[in-house]
Amino acid sequence: MATGHTMTWRLIVNGTVIAAVAGALALGSGMRGGVAARAGASRAASDDSALAVAVLASARGAAPVMCRLAERTLEGSWGGWGRGTPDDVSDVSGAGRWATARHPANIAVPVLARGMEDDDDCVRGVAARLIARATAAEVDAAVVPLLRSSAAGTRVAASVALGLAESEAATAALVARLGDEVARVRLASAWALGRVGSLVAAPPLRGVLRDPDAGVRAAAARSLGELEDTAAVDALARALRSDASEDVRVAAAEALGRMEAKRGVPALAAALADQSVQVRRTAAWALGQIEDKGSVAALARALADGDEDVRETAVWALGQIEDAAAVPPLVERLGHDDRPAVRRKAAWALGQIEDKSSAGALGAALRCDGDAEVRRTAAWSLGQIEDAGSVTDLAGALSDSSEQVRTVAAWALGQVGPRRAPDALVRALAHDTAEVREKAAWALGQIGDAAAVPALKTALADPESKVRRTALWALGQLDSDAARAAIVDALRDGDPEVRARAARALGGGHAEPRPEPMPMPEPRPFPGPDE
Repeated sequence: MATGHTMTWRLIVNGTVIAAVAGALALGSGMRGGVAARAGASRAASDDSALAVAVLASARGAAPVMCRLAERTLEGSWGGWGRGTPDDVSDVSGAGRWATARHPANIAVPVLARGMEDDDDCVRGVAARLIARATAAEVDAAVVPLLRSSAAGTRVAASVALGLAESEAATAALVARLGDEVARVRLASAWALGRVGSLVAAPPLRGVLRDPDAGVRAAAARSLGELEDTAAVDALARALRSDASEDVRVAAAEALGRMEAKRGVPALAAALADQSVQVRRTAAWALGQIEDKGSVAALARALADGDEDVRETAVWALGQIEDAAAVPPLVERLGHDDRPAVRRKAAWALGQIEDKSSAGALGAALRCDGDAEVRRTAAWSLGQIEDAGSVTDLAGALSDSSEQVRTVAAWALGQVGPRRAPDALVRALAHDTAEVREKAAWALGQIGDAAAVPALKTALADPESKVRRTALWALGQLDSDAARAAIVDALRDGDPEVRARAARALGGGHAEPRPEPMPMPEPRPFPGPDE
């Protein structure tokens, strides 16, 4: 029979976290055995207490890495959509399915509360995450008293459970634990108060920014950001400027960005020169959240940072601020940065700013950049800027080697709306890719050049219905007898939606087909705490 360590290794190799929790924790083979067996397969489906015992018994003695994966999996199992991965290991008892269920029928509070008093770290951690899904009254009744336990590990587990349950009734008890003699208890309580979200906790959390333990100070800073406690701005700015701990400075910058505190801009701008990459990146992110034009000069200097992530985040922040003063340094990054990710974000930022002076640089990137994503984003930005001088570059991009670049270029030509449709755009109606043909038809409708009627009429016989529908809409935008005759012909189309659109067009109404969302790069993920 496999030992606990052997099973843990096999599950890591399988690579399925859900299986690691929903299978290994359910099996319980070789780990202080007997508990899962006593529950019995026949009782497991209905006896939640026995299932809870089985899960906690299997958690006992688990390797730390597997225990952390189990905790994270249980945290992530609360709600959400989609199907889980196939089970890699057997779950005969059903304990794994019970543990990761969205709404367990009975959360077995007494068993889990006892588990939080166990001497095994993993048992306590798993129990805390499971009990947090009970009703608020059950959680408060069972867990708040555990904050007074003589065992520090139990006090930590209780804080975590109350934070996950977002128990506002526990606020005072958690605040009391900010003065605990054990640093990890103070840290867990500070974290939990941010999750609970009561502003009553803000003043004591501000005091914790002076805690002797760096982890506690960082947790307090992040929670103050969660609470959006603007009274903490000056204290957070001081921490950002002078705290010896990198994690505290990162947390302070994060909090200032989360609360969008303009008073924190000078400290954040200064932090762009911090010796820590993580501090500099988080400060740039925070300045992008605040969107204060006074930070443009500092962010522009950060574009020369030696770290790619810092440069990329600074570029993103300038795009968020949308100040024309950022155009020259962004153009320089677009043309000369050696990292495609930075050039892509620079192209995006210029599109956000929509200053026509950047059209030339974007056109050069569209023609010459070796990265298809940079070219695609440059095409999108030219569509945003709508500068007539970019028509030649966009028309040329209809022959780009990348289908995505060609598609966005067609869309952008419709955005720019030149007086005459470029020949390359008309020819794009015969492109071998439906997406390009659809966007070309839409762009021709936007432009409204009657010379495109014959090509649009031909597009009404396109094998793809979405192309036929878009071509029909485009014809409806053109005030010509030839366009109307083509619409009449569409009344005999085999697609009922095409026929309906034709009828609406002839009746003087239309439903404009909108292009699919263009490539607007999302901001970098929120730089949350490394829990």
